[in-house]
Amino acid sequence: MRFYLTATNKDSERIVANRLSEIGDLVPVSECDLIVSIGGDGTLLSAGKLAVKEDKPVVGINAGHLGYLCAFKIEDIDRLTRKDFESLKETSRTLIEYEGRIAINDICILKANPVQSIEVEVDNLAAWKGDGVIFSTATGSSSYNQSAGGPILDPESSDLLVTPVCPHFSKDGPKQLNVDEIIAHVSGRNKAIIAVDNDLIGPIEGQVVVRRSFKKLRLLTK
Repeated sequence: MRFYLTATNKDSERIVANRLSEIGDLVPVSECDLIVSIGGDGTLLSAGKLAVKEDKPVVGINAGHLGYLCAFKIEDIDRLTRKDFESLKETSRTLIEYEGRIAINDICILKANPVQSIEVEVDNLAAWKGDGVIFSTATGSSSYNQSAGGPILDPESSDLLVTPVCPHFSKDGPKQLNVDEIIAHVSGRNKAIIAVDNDLIGPIEGQVVVRRSFKKLRLLTK
């Protein structure tokens, strides 16, 4: 088995590399059978985008705080065998895009000024005034979306979620949609920003188009 490792912490990477070199080979990403992400869910989001680009499966080894998407813990690394990796299930995860930028978890339109609200209207759905709106995949439904009161979906669902963040006096809550495209309009009255997963893109106003990507994340789980 051929592994490619990606990590944010060199000590954790060294620990994993020492073990995996005993049960397989460490190779460049273009030659690997799977990408191994060493860290928390943030590290896995970055590794996942590399996995999408290279069309490789990715597995997480949690060396961070949460590690909800990770299959293993770094504390168990000495007990892991080749069979543990071979027995993993490959799941196909829906992704979303904004202007060619892929999100595994979510795309968020949020207020730039903490003391001002923003107005976001989603075509054929609702209009909200508040802290912003989250556009989430099923994978991301257990992340920021859940914290904002959105439902948790089956991880392999292709549905998308639209969840307002702290809406003012609105009866319209989170929406679950089976669509390929969501069009939103951001009022320019107060400043708003847009973020794709962990990446802050910058200020935004006017029309925002969120699309379901034709690409998939190949995530390995137990």
